[in-house]
Amino acid sequence: MSVLYSDDDGFFISHQMFISKLYDTILNKTENTVPLYEHFFHINNPFVRDNQQVETSTENNLKRKRKRPKYEEDETSKKIKTFISNLKSRDIFSTSPEFLDNNSCARHASIKFYENTSELKTFYGQNPNPNLHIANGYVFPPKCQFYCDNVFNMKNHKDEKYDMILLDPPWTNKYIKRKKKIKRDEGYTMMVDQDLAQLPINEFLTSNGLVCVWCTNSQNHIDTLKSVIFPIWNIKYVACWYWIKVTKCGEFICNFAPQTGKQPYERIIFGRKIDSDTKIKNPEENKMIASVPSSVHSHKPPLSEILVPYLPSTPKCLELFARYLLPNWTSYGLEALKFQHQFLYENSDIEHCNHKSNIKPNENIKISIK
Repeated sequence: MSVLYSDDDGFFISHQMFISKLYDTILNKTENTVPLYEHFFHINNPFVRDNQQVETSTENNLKRKRKRPKYEEDETSKKIKTFISNLKSRDIFSTSPEFLDNNSCARHASIKFYENTSELKTFYGQNPNPNLHIANGYVFPPKCQFYCDNVFNMKNHKDEKYDMILLDPPWTNKYIKRKKKIKRDEGYTMMVDQDLAQLPINEFLTSNGLVCVWCTNSQNHIDTLKSVIFPIWNIKYVACWYWIKVTKCGEFICNFAPQTGKQPYERIIFGRKIDSDTKIKNPEENKMIASVPSSVHSHKPPLSEILVPYLPSTPKCLELFARYLLPNWTSYGLEALKFQHQFLYENSDIEHCNHKSNIKPNENIKISIK
């Protein structure tokens, strides 16, 4: 289990522990070996730019700074701060950071990951076996199915129905737009809200199907999702949860900011089919999920364990815009195998990471490469 603590207000989970337990059978662990995945989660300090970490120059301190909008604490930030304060009172976090290094280990692990992984081809396949397997340079968990393809091609699989559909869309973002103007190959390909609304979600959901959408803190995206996109999908809004990103010591990874600024949390918006059974349990409003985040962009924590009360006993689950695989799930997206690359389980030159893989190729996995 990756859930380390839970109460009526929410959960404290470990993404790193989830991964370690899931892949424990393929890790050749000894007393001095650590899987590379663990380095992604060495988040000891709040993230800042390197040139902001320590300011020793009086001249730098006297430089004129860009005036920022005044931050006024709202109800959401108050609730989040209270929740984290309660977790700290239960001695869940480390008492002091291991290093004051601006998370250099985690950031270096992220850089090495991108340096050692290439662009993905179009893959279709599944691992129907109860064991982990490796093929074509990727590691596949048991009982998974995947389509490494554009999500708009999902219309070709309309015979499939799912009890839950999880989406992590590439929302439009002003920062990424500015970045791509300077360097076109940086940042990610964004999707406008109108295109997102055209996904045939309703056709792939069972009658009581649950939809979960990772959403930015943009009020425009939130309003459009709830009032425009959900109705097109034949979905009614039921709840909003908050994923709170903290260091190992329980500090927020960044400061709270005015509404348009970067926040130390993201939202998960839940919806249920409009004509669903009213007796089925829905997620409660304003639940909190706290965890130490991965240093790799968009490496979201799995939600499968904490969503069990809102799904059938053996649910069929689909993730769109997926970047990794899960047992008993179908993953669909251009980067569906992004975090399944074999590099994550092999030798690494990252400091203190001497982990070796004992995964052997297996020909039973069914894969089609386009």
